[in-house]
Amino acid sequence: MKNLYVATIGLLALLAVAACAPVPQPAQPTATATATPPIATLDTQSNTPTTTPLLSTNIAASGEALSSSGEESAHLAVDGDLDSLWNSGRVPLGWYRIALDGHYLVERVELVIAQTPPGPTTHEVWLGDGSAGTRTLYERLISDHTEDGQTLVVTVEPPRSIDEVFIRTVHSPSWIAWREVRVFGVPSEITPPPPLKLSKIVSGLNLPVQLTHAGDDSGRLFVVEQGGRIRIIKNAAASNGDAAWSVNDTPFLDITERVSCCGERGLLDLAFPPGYGAKQHFYISYTNGDGTTVIARYLTTADPDIADPASEEVVLTIEQPHVTHNGGRILFGPQDGYLYIGSGDGGGPAFNDPNNRGQDLSELLGKILRIDVESGVKPYAIPASNPFTRMDGYRDEIWVFGLRNPWGFAFDKQTGDLYIPDVGNITQEEVNYQPAASAGGENYGWRITEGSICFEQWGCVEGEPCTVEHWICSAEGQTSPVAEYNHSEGCAIVGGAIYRGPSLPLLQGVFLYADFCRGKIWGLTGGSQDKWQSPLLINASVPVSGIGEDQDGNVYVIGYQDGVISMITEQ
Repeated sequence: MKNLYVATIGLLALLAVAACAPVPQPAQPTATATATPPIATLDTQSNTPTTTPLLSTNIAASGEALSSSGEESAHLAVDGDLDSLWNSGRVPLGWYRIALDGHYLVERVELVIAQTPPGPTTHEVWLGDGSAGTRTLYERLISDHTEDGQTLVVTVEPPRSIDEVFIRTVHSPSWIAWREVRVFGVPSEITPPPPLKLSKIVSGLNLPVQLTHAGDDSGRLFVVEQGGRIRIIKNAAASNGDAAWSVNDTPFLDITERVSCCGERGLLDLAFPPGYGAKQHFYISYTNGDGTTVIARYLTTADPDIADPASEEVVLTIEQPHVTHNGGRILFGPQDGYLYIGSGDGGGPAFNDPNNRGQDLSELLGKILRIDVESGVKPYAIPASNPFTRMDGYRDEIWVFGLRNPWGFAFDKQTGDLYIPDVGNITQEEVNYQPAASAGGENYGWRITEGSICFEQWGCVEGEPCTVEHWICSAEGQTSPVAEYNHSEGCAIVGGAIYRGPSLPLLQGVFLYADFCRGKIWGLTGGSQDKWQSPLLINASVPVSGIGEDQDGNVYVIGYQDGVISMITEQ
């Protein structure tokens, strides 16, 4: 199943020059430059920030300055001279990055603006942890007015050990530029990973891709095998009191003859509705013999460990233009009881969504859909609160869009927050976040952006001239990812589950995700404060196809090639 996640490897082409704009000039001294919180101000006469350094020094010049464009002047934003500046020569989207020469405990980042004309801006400060290989969003700086010479101050509280500061500019009335970027910190040691391990519970499964529970207090785990079977894992206490896990010999469901497998197709997921114990029906997502994605309802027989393969009732079909990026994840929302369906962009030979389906709201591809399958309406009802209902030309089923292949999204059953890992293409793997209070309709950027950066040649069409206008990339109106890693760390992101178990307080509320190729497993936190952090938790030795949870909130890692299911436990 390697092709399920491996994106085409290539170099990210730099953005082409955008329309001309004036080069920022030094501002005349003023008493103060004001901005809305959390943006601090600077006395432009003395250039003294209003915040007071604690114990650190400016270590920005110790690192390497890199940028999305204007590379030849990137070093001028860390030279200590406010009369020199880095200028991208382009309008947003763009970025400026300082790769530090080691790990530093950083308490503050200061950004001295070079901007003409003044006006509203949106910047993001991301922090990188080289020991984890991840970069996470720390703070959004949104202001109705910023101007040349002003300083934006981001306080890192508590101080964090990082090796990179990444500044992403989403909106500005001028070309992206900085007079100075200061990073205040002291050298620090690399933080060791937490004392966690993978404890094998069963083996011998055939291409397992997902794991879930029925919510019926039975303690059973249900594992989806890509070839077309669902297996049940049970846990019976051994004589010594330890767990004794076993896989039932008879599958819960076997529809092998209906499933087109494998690569990125097959039986891909299983979801039990709220109140399954009384209803005794469930839903699956699979690829049929024609290559079409099928969402279907099945009944359980009088034997709770065996479902009826003849009871299929097709709920929804999605025609797939290619064998890749077919999605497949299905989940019931813990707060609304609706069925959420992950749909990839349909792929293609170049894996770059050539028809831009991720942004096309008349298509079901490249989206997460939300439908009501439990209301009694056949085949399903559209929730009245879906964001694009009654909008001409838009599909009512769409909940969010701008996704490439959301393979393993997950809800936090305690908060209702939604975490959406999305498989990247050339460079970046990303995690998106939707708080429970969201009304839906978020655009997560694909194929305009890939992670935090512009996607190479996002507007070009194969066989046609690629002009500079095609290369202009705007993230206006998008919802930024909150974490990412690049292809030096792995090839394809998989997920995902939020730990809500009883035995690992260290992981309480942490979203766990992994890389398919490398087997690295990370934890993501920060949703309540929007100050994200994603340390490396475990280095697994085999490809990981998914992470699932039981009814108690314990988390399990799925080994795709070796067919092993492991529980995350303390060492």
